[in-house]
Amino acid sequence: MSNKIYWEPTKAFRPENEREKVNIWHRSFKPTYEKEEPQMALLLSWHYGRQWVEERDMHKMETKVKMMKEAKFIPPNYTSWLEKRRPKRTKEQLRS
Repeated sequence: MSNKIYWEPTKAFRPENEREKVNIWHRSFKPTYEKEEPQMALLLSWHYGRQWVEERDMHKMETKVKMMKEAKFIPPNYTSWLEKRRPKRTKEQLRS
């Protein structure tokens, strides 16, 4: 018999660009099951699907944390915001 491969997982083709190096969201993750030989029993039981969803969620959470660390958020200062919007004179002062 020939040693023909009847099934193999597809791999996403992503061209290299500058955006991928700068933006964290453009970096894709590689599931751990792609590093091992696929087993038909695990394919049929959707084990790889569940594993992919778990790893995808972990990857999303890690990238969100990285994005939050990289972003420099200015903490809101509500007191100065309110001071700027407070009327300089009250209604009674305006009447007189």
